[in-house]
Amino acid sequence: MSEPQDGMVRLDGVLDAEGGATVRRALQAFMKPVKDDVRTYGQRCADALVELGRHGGSGGKRDGAGPRPQLIIRATVDRLAGTPGAPAGELENGGTVPAETVQRHACDSTLIRITGQGELDQELNHASRTLPAPTRRALESRDRHCVFPGCERPPIWCDGHHLTWWTRGGETALPNLALLCRPHHRMVHEEGWTLERTGDGHWKTTAPVQRVPANARSA
Repeated sequence: MSEPQDGMVRLDGVLDAEGGATVRRALQAFMKPVKDDVRTYGQRCADALVELGRHGGSGGKRDGAGPRPQLIIRATVDRLAGTPGAPAGELENGGTVPAETVQRHACDSTLIRITGQGELDQELNHASRTLPAPTRRALESRDRHCVFPGCERPPIWCDGHHLTWWTRGGETALPNLALLCRPHHRMVHEEGWTLERTGDGHWKTTAPVQRVPANARSA
């Protein structure tokens, strides 16, 4: 596994036939295409490998609110708020992530607010989840699966998404929450899609507006 370069990490390796078959079988459960899925087969393989890693720290528990592998992102308050010009979020082992990715993780994660120069252990005692376990369980009971129209990925593959983003003051309450699988959660935060609940309790999505280059309009 290489060190991060330009936001990417390269994986290389060789498995025997048995190991390869085992990994392939494990990935298949996470590779089903979702609605409006434009990912290539290779991209779905890569996402499935990451998803498999996320579930590796759950100890076999099928609870989306349970423990997950620890991914540490250091970010300023300005970065969480998406303030233009704020420094990028920093991954603990190197590399950076943009504001939209930091904001997506803030929807359903554990936050540690470091406000001074105290011991880190003391700061860890004040860690708090943006989506408490009881709220997560209530959300899973209500939505049952990813709410993106046409997607039925189960709760274990989903994050709790704040309709009004948590970083923008959105409440961590059921009326402001929705289950979204990781690919669709990325689409909402990083790709400009919008998600809203209609008056009859259904879900509606709107694709981002495609900007037409000036030279194309003049042609």
